[in-house]
Formats: sequence, C-alpha cells, structure tokens
Amino acid sequence: MPREIVVSNGRVFVALDSQMAIRDFFYPRVGLENHFAGHYSRLGVWADRKFSWINENWAVKMRYLPETLVSQCSAKNQDIGILLEINDAVHNTLDVYLRKVSVNNIGGAQRECRLFFSNDFHIYSEDTGDTAMYDPSLNSIVHYKRKRYFLIDGVTDQGSGIYQYATGQKESFGKEGTWRDAEDGELQGNPVAQGSVDSTVSFKLKMEPNSTHTLYYWIACGRNLEEVKRVDSTVRITGVEQLLLETENYWSAWSNRKSFNLNTLPRAISRLFKSSSLVMRSHIDAGGGIISACDSDVLQFNRDTYSYVWPRDAAFVAMAFDMIGYPEVARMFFKFCNKNINSNGYFNHKYSPDGSIGSSWHPLIDADGKTQLPIQEDETALVLIALYKHFQKYGDLEFISKIYPKLVLKTSEFLLNHRDPETGLPKPTFDIWEEKTGIFSSTVATVISALESAAGFAKVFYDSERQEMLTAASAKMKKAMLTKLYDTKTRRFKKAIYPTGIDDLTIDSSVSMTFITGAFQSSSEEVTNSMNAVIDKLLIKTNTGGLARYENDNYYRAAKDLPGNPWFICTLWLARWYIATASTIDDLNKGLNLLNWTAKHASSSGMLAEQIDPFTGKPLSVSPLVWSHAEFVISVCEYMEKQKELSTIQENELQSRKLP
Repeated sequence: MPREIVVSNGRVFVALDSQMAIRDFFYPRVGLENHFAGHYSRLGVWADRKFSWINENWAVKMRYLPETLVSQCSAKNQDIGILLEINDAVHNTLDVYLRKVSVNNIGGAQRECRLFFSNDFHIYSEDTGDTAMYDPSLNSIVHYKRKRYFLIDGVTDQGSGIYQYATGQKESFGKEGTWRDAEDGELQGNPVAQGSVDSTVSFKLKMEPNSTHTLYYWIACGRNLEEVKRVDSTVRITGVEQLLLETENYWSAWSNRKSFNLNTLPRAISRLFKSSSLVMRSHIDAGGGIISACDSDVLQFNRDTYSYVWPRDAAFVAMAFDMIGYPEVARMFFKFCNKNINSNGYFNHKYSPDGSIGSSWHPLIDADGKTQLPIQEDETALVLIALYKHFQKYGDLEFISKIYPKLVLKTSEFLLNHRDPETGLPKPTFDIWEEKTGIFSSTVATVISALESAAGFAKVFYDSERQEMLTAASAKMKKAMLTKLYDTKTRRFKKAIYPTGIDDLTIDSSVSMTFITGAFQSSSEEVTNSMNAVIDKLLIKTNTGGLARYENDNYYRAAKDLPGNPWFICTLWLARWYIATASTIDDLNKGLNLLNWTAKHASSSGMLAEQIDPFTGKPLSVSPLVWSHAEFVISVCEYMEKQKELSTIQENELQSRKLP
C-alpha cells in the first residue's frame, strides 16, 4: 500500500498509508532503523457499541496543509456517525511525532466516543526482545529496547489523558496483538509485556449532538527513559497545538524562502512542484544522506527496501535542490559523499544513511569467473556532474576546496584509470538500472560529462595541464562512443556492448542520459534519432499513457503486450527532451503535456511512485520515490527557463516588426 503522508525532521521520519495507519517509523536516522517495519499501527473508533478501525468503509481524504509537512486529513464513517479531522507532523526540532484528532459527532445524539491507537513497534526492525510497559507516574506507555525508547501519551480537550491501555504479545502462539482486544471497546490493562509485543491505548470523549472535541496524541523518541520523559514534558507544557503551529510555520517559511513565479504554470503543476520539494526534503537524513524511498511495502518483493542512499538518485535530488535555491541541502549531500567515498575514488552500489555500505546484488565476479567492480560507474560520474553544476551556480570556492581532493581529484582519477586503453571507453560496470554488466550508452555519456566537469574544476584551480588531459580524455571518449555505441544501421545509440562483444540494440529510455548530462546536444542527429525510437517503442498505448523504461521490462510488469509499465522518471526524461529542443511556444507544449500527465497521476497528497499500473494508473513498487520528485522539479525548472527564453525571443520579434 503506497504511502500518502510522510513527515520528518531529519531524525524522525513517519509514513502513513492510505488508511491513515502508521507504517514506517524511523529514528534516529532517516532510512536506517524502521521501528514499525511496515506493520500497521491503526486508528479506531468506538461509539454506540459499534467499533471500526479506519479502513475501506471510511471515506478518507489525505492531503497536506499548503506548502508544509503537516497533514490535513479526514475520515468519515456514516454508519458510526463520526467525522475525524486529523493533522500529523514531526516537530521541526523536537523528536516527537504529533497527531491532532478533531472528533465531530454527526450522529445527532449525545454519546460517549472512544478513540483507539494501536502501536505495533518492531524496535530496530526486529520482532524479538522488545518491552512495552505502562508508566503510572505519567499515565503513558513506553516501548523500549537497548538505546531506543518511545513514549506514547495524549490528552483530550476535556482534560483527560489515556483512558485505557493494554500491552501484550503478538505474532506468536496465535496471538495477533492488543489491537484485537480493542474491538469490543474495552482494553484489559495488562501493564507490561516482553518479547514480540505491541500496545493499544484509548481516549474517552463525552459528545453532545453535533459537537466537536479534540484529542492530542504523540510519540516521544529518545535513547533512554529520561530523554523521552523530557520530550514528553515539553509537549505537555507547550501543547500539541502550539507545536503543530511551529512546525507548520517552519515548513511554510522554508517552502517560500525562494521566490518562484509559478503563475504561468497550471495550478496542478505548481502545487506538485512545491510539494515535491517537501517530499524530497523529508527523505534527507540529518547526516546528509538522501534516501531513495522509505516505503517498506517493497519488502514483500525481495526482503529488502529502497531505504538507502543511491548516489545516482541522490545526485539528481541534489541538482534539483540547487536549481530551486537550496544549496545548503546539496552541500549536506556532498559532505556525505566526501566522507564515504571509496579510497579508490568510486562510490559503492548504495549506502545506509550512517555511511556504511548498503546491501548489494552486484557480484565481484562475472559469468566467466573474472573479477569485476561491483559498481555502477554512472553513480560516481553523476555526483561529480552535480558538484560542478552546484559550483557553477553558487561559486562557493571555499566549500569546494575542502572536498576537492576526494570528490574531484580522486573521482576523476578513477574515471581516467577505469578506461579501456584501446577504445578510450569506460570498462564494463553495471547499468543505470542495476541489472547487467557492460559498456552502456547512458554510463558513457555520464562519464564524458563528468570528465568535462573535472576539467572545469581544474581550470578554476589553474591546473592547465590537468585541464587539458581531462578535456582530451572526454573528447576521445565521445569520439569512441560515436564510433562504437552509435549503430549506423538503425541510426540510433545502442543500449550497450557486453563483455562478450555482443551489441544490445534494445530501445531503452536511459539513452536520454546522452543529452541530460550534456554529453551531446539535445538537437543532434544522434540524440534525435534515439529519442524518436524511444517514443515509437516505449510510449504506453493505453488510456494511462506514460513511458516505459525499456522494451520487455519485467519489473512489476502488468501486461506482456506492453513494453513495461509507465515510469515517472522516464516520462519526465522525454518531457525534458521536448523542452530542450523546443524552438517555439507551441513546441514547448509537448513538454507541458507530460508535466500535466505527471501531476494527473500523482496521488491526492502529491506522491509520485516509481511506476504506475498501465491500465489503472495506481502506484506500483515504492511510493513516494524521491528520484521521481527530483525529475519533476528539474523538468519544471527547465520548462520555466525555456518558456522565458522563447517568450523573450517572441517579444523581440514582435517589437522588430513594429519598427519603421
């Protein structure tokens, strides 16, 4: 089930699904320890002896307060006669998850209403060795294991705290958990449980006909009991209402720090542009790691998640933040890269947010038993490209000088050394999709551009000899790419040449890297022919539309008679090509149409998945995927820049015609 709401402060990250259940709860690093691990922490209501967890029987709407990371949700159940209005947030400085629930009695009668919150912790993503206990001094529940403590508390506007509670075992001996205990409207009050455990708490409200009352619920996070008690005390003294207001004001100020004139854009695009920057920001750990996705439902596919720092994805995110005027966010990532890059000058497949090397499916030997680097060279190249773009825009030489030895000198030395001496092309590594080893057009294009970026840095530091060497290497590689990777029969770029010498002529959207990286002009014959082939073969010919990754893509494939599923990043690459090659405002509309398509297929709360079903348009794989949001932000920025350029040309032409 995709995530509809994500809230974060860089240390605490919480994600809710489409039925308002908390599914992911990271602390103290975004993307590292998921203490819910995809399990359900539900919200339920009891009234007039009827009980219901929020589920498909409720009319649920989930959005954000405009330009913030504070949710604005509602859930209505006509049968029970209750309307809930809910705000969720993680405080911008305090490590606490906050939830405000306004309960509207639409049943037309005086009655008692009880709200239930289940808490299905799997501390450190483990299902053993947890403790859940009731603390009578605070009338709260504490879950803990080793150096992770979570204190659950709340209060109603009628002055009462937790009404009833239960702790108990789950997932063993046929026990489902205390959330089942809640379904008769009563909790049994077991004060402690250890092992694989959960808890449920309830709050009681006395409701007059057509009245509204509010309760506040929170989860304080810390490394020991005293820490969570201090956070809890701060929440009690300050009040959830004030803390929510502080968080709303913080994110509103953050969103509007950089002024963008979005008036020329359709409203849906401008709204998604703003929300995308917030979704991207929510996935950035305080240590600078940019997490690809925190949606743990993908665990069901391969028993691993996207909760890692892929240098490739993160480089695009850093570029997006630089384009919209948040250089400090990009600098956080570059510092992370500088700290964690391999001593040989390349990046590993992926990283955990603490900088440790992440899990990988890239082997150290190839099919013939020969050793190989288990990396994607494009990841190293893209970080160097992003860093140079950052410097070109902001000119922060002092910052660059501190990371120059590793992120520029070391990486460019690796790129130079990892070439075939005969062809001048990079040696085989894994492709952008992390599936095959070979020499890929997309990878070669990124390396060409990265070498040019390193040459640009060498010029800045007055190293003319190095500049000439890097420029020559880039030019030689570009020439070799045209000779070896451009197929003269089909008149387009090949996908790859494999170590066996076999050419791969599969049409792949990643050929977009040839112009996105700047290695080739977007209007060149080679790029134009290649992109036209992409359009011809990879456009999804259903009512949903969009662009597939490549021919016969089997990842989450929905139909064999289609090339694959629509991917947001691939569709937006096509939008970027339309934008880059537009020579008139009418030409530019092709790009605008794909931006509209993206906004149309975002969720109601503004989430972009990795891919969508080609028939229903529903999200597939993880949602949100930060890379999808980054590509949208970049595409919109490029559209606005091109629109301004073409409008100026058009205006000048009109003025010239008026002259005598």
